[in-house]
Amino acid sequence: MTSKLEKFIKSLGWERLTPAAFCLLVVCVSGSIFLLLVGLTTSPMIAGSIVACLSVQVTDSLRTKSRNLALRSNSDWPKFLDVVASAAWAGVGLEQALMDSRAFAPYGIRWAMVELEKDLVSNLGLDASLVNFKARLQDPIADRFAELTRLANQAGGRGYLAALRAQSIQLRLENATWAEVASKQNWVISSAKLAVLAPWIILLLLAGRRETAEAFNSQTGFTVLAIGLVASLLAFQLVRYLATFPKRQRVLAG
Repeated sequence: MTSKLEKFIKSLGWERLTPAAFCLLVVCVSGSIFLLLVGLTTSPMIAGSIVACLSVQVTDSLRTKSRNLALRSNSDWPKFLDVVASAAWAGVGLEQALMDSRAFAPYGIRWAMVELEKDLVSNLGLDASLVNFKARLQDPIADRFAELTRLANQAGGRGYLAALRAQSIQLRLENATWAEVASKQNWVISSAKLAVLAPWIILLLLAGRRETAEAFNSQTGFTVLAIGLVASLLAFQLVRYLATFPKRQRVLAG
C-alpha cells in the first residue's frame, strides 16, 4: 500500500514528499475545511457530506494531474531518443550515451535515470542496470527503450540508430493520438465534476439559514444527505468508468 502511494506521489512530481507527510497533509486540510464548513453552516452533517464530496473530487483531480504529467512525459520521450541517437551517432558508447543524455530525459523519469547512472557507475553492467530501470519505472515506453538498448548492446550496437529513430517516429504518432483522446476525456470528466458539485454548492448557500441547518441535523436530514451523497458519488464513478480509456500495456515487462 505504501509503495503504491509513494509511486502515486512521484507521478505527481512531488518526489520530496513522503507518504507519511502526504497523509498528514490530507488529514490537516480535510479537518480544516470541515471545521470551516461547520462554522459556516452550524451543521456537522452538511459539512461532512460536502467534505466527502470534495475529497472524491480532489482525489480524481490528482489522478487526472498524474495522467496529464504522464502524457507530457511521454511526449518528451521522442526528444530524449533523438538525443541518445545523436550521442551514439557521434561514436559514444551506449553507457556513456545514456549518462550524457540524462539531462534531456522526460521530467517524470529523471529520478530513474539518476538511479540508472548509479548502477552503471557501480559496475553493475548495462544489461542488469536496464533491468532495474524497467522495474523502477514499470512503464511500457521505458520497457521498449530498455529492451532496445539491451539488444543493441548484445549485438555490439548494430542497428541501434535506425531502431531509435523508428521508435521516436512511432512514439510521436502514438502521443498525438493519446493527446487527442485525453482532451476529449478531460472535457467529459470536467462536466461530470461540475454536475456532481453543483447541488452541494447550492446546499452550502442554503445552509446559511438556521432552519436549513436544523433540518439536516435531524435523523431524516441525515438520511437525505446520505442518499444524496451516495447517489452523487455513484453517478460520478459511473461517468468516470465509462470515460476511462485503456492504458498502454507492458508487453516487455519480463
